Amino acid sequence: MKSIPGFPKFIKVDFTLLKEVEKALEAFPPAVSSITSGNIFCYRDETALKATRVFGNIVLLGFYKGLHFFTQPIGENKTEETAFTCLKYLKETTGSGRLNYIPKKMAERLKADKRFVAFPDRNGFDYVYDVSELAGLPGEKFHDKKNLVNQFKKKYSHEYKPLNKHLISQCLDIEEEWCRLRNCMEDVSTAAENTCIYELLTHFDELRLFGGVLVVDGKIQAFTILQRMNADTAVTHIEKANTEFKGIYQAINNYAANNELKPFSFVNREEDLGHAGLRKAKLSYNPVRLEEKYHVELA
Repeated sequence: MKSIPGFPKFIKVDFTLLKEVEKALEAFPPAVSSITSGNIFCYRDETALKATRVFGNIVLLGFYKGLHFFTQPIGENKTEETAFTCLKYLKETTGSGRLNYIPKKMAERLKADKRFVAFPDRNGFDYVYDVSELAGLPGEKFHDKKNLVNQFKKKYSHEYKPLNKHLISQCLDIEEEWCRLRNCMEDVSTAAENTCIYELLTHFDELRLFGGVLVVDGKIQAFTILQRMNADTAVTHIEKANTEFKGIYQAINNYAANNELKPFSFVNREEDLGHAGLRKAKLSYNPVRLEEKYHVELA
């Protein structure tokens, strides 16, 4: 059976490593969405992820848009020395590189060591919401969202269902249809999302995912894919809906909050990637906080 080797040996990330990675994530629950098993495994090929262990911590080496990077260590053993080992390796082998997706607490710890500099990555900040607010949509600040949800419920004959293995094939068919209609494979980011959706749906049980679908007039027209992050927070990996149905995005969000997300206090809806429209949409839902992420480099 494959296992993650000690540095400087690496192994390509694939699903044979899932249990080993999940065991580490259970011991050291992630603070940011980037270091969840869902994101690690669905984007593993796009970012050419390889895994190694440095001082016992799992670290992932990747390459994306011309940049070599390591992710934050999964583990808390000799954090500063782990970071230095990774960055020194990148400097010696590629001439540059950095640590990506570093949560604020770890970044501040590294910044205190003069060997490192850290830069906030605003485009990568995660949006975290109060589940009870998304469920109830209370007050003036959610007035427009609540109206759209109510309009959707009144206008369309629909049914909300938990996402399970019996609905996976329908979601895959719908995603394939949407991708074809939007020529999604011609754009790097939408092609990557399409691949991610395929990986999450086809490994739904392995990754211990959950979610929901909205059926309108007998056909799934929206679905959401969720995962537990830590004791009080879930993450929304994917939320897709057919915008021909007004208010459907607000409805799937609201239904999921009232059903699948009940065991959690918060839901992390990931980053906006610097897209102005996505940032506006995420801010409009009144996050309770932004989970900051940093890049870390050698000083």
